[in-house]
Amino acid sequence: MTLQPEVHGAGRLPAWLKRKIPLLGECSLIESTVRKRGLHTICREALCPNRAECYSKGKVTFMMLGDTCTRDCGFCSVEHGRPLPVDYGEPSRIADASRELKLDHVIVTSVTRDDLSDGGAAQYADLIRCLKAIDPAPVVEVLVPDFRGCMDALQTVLDARPDIFSHNIETVRRLFGEVRKGADYDGSLSLLAEAGKRDRRIKLKSSMMLGLGETKEEVIETMKDLLNAGCHFAALGQYLRPGLDQVPVKAYIPPEDFALLEKKGYEMGFLEVTAGPLVRSSYQENRLDRYLPDAPKQGPGQGGRI
Repeated sequence: MTLQPEVHGAGRLPAWLKRKIPLLGECSLIESTVRKRGLHTICREALCPNRAECYSKGKVTFMMLGDTCTRDCGFCSVEHGRPLPVDYGEPSRIADASRELKLDHVIVTSVTRDDLSDGGAAQYADLIRCLKAIDPAPVVEVLVPDFRGCMDALQTVLDARPDIFSHNIETVRRLFGEVRKGADYDGSLSLLAEAGKRDRRIKLKSSMMLGLGETKEEVIETMKDLLNAGCHFAALGQYLRPGLDQVPVKAYIPPEDFALLEKKGYEMGFLEVTAGPLVRSSYQENRLDRYLPDAPKQGPGQGGRI
């Protein structure tokens, strides 16, 4: 893998990371819908570079259980500290927002809540049930924390029957301790594997950030580990440092290297691989729906490889 040295200086990024920003008015529907219901999005809290593009296309990833995380991962800009009490009305408000926005594929993640005995699993289950009550029901994708390995919490989520169960590995084994503080590489793999064993119907997904100092061989080894854990879908994107408090970028990976990794992923056996500098775990999510027999019919331009 070619490693492009980090370019220092304000705004100085490789050309492939620069993009046209949609007009503010194109994003206003998502912003107003989220704001009036007192909801959070990972798009905003994690400073996602695709936020304006996705919002302008009516795409959003909701974030539950508040905006304060009990962990302090080295890559993440979400606030950490002592969270507020659980807002039990949040799932129904997310469902209302999804209905208003006419979302046919709803992705919801959360902050990590190690302060809760179930890690927030009951809130996920309530949310899934609220979304499944919409007529027609959207595809429901949940991007969950590791629940500290609690299998009862995992079962609580699975019992509500999400369509896609996602948990991000984020980085290679060697860098895990620095990048994902408080988490465990093998524990994340075990969570995914156990979800697949307990619900053979469900599709499993995970994502990685590149540019943290990993090697090509380590990336491929991690992809193998995910495949062995039963993952059907993989997403690989460029890590972009959200602020000075987070770990620095070690390299900018060129688009051609992402293309090679995507090709390798298909050769390895993943059903769908999304790889590119600006790819994030929920980017272009509708391309996964064709693998779900009960998914809503897709509109023009949705689905398929891009």
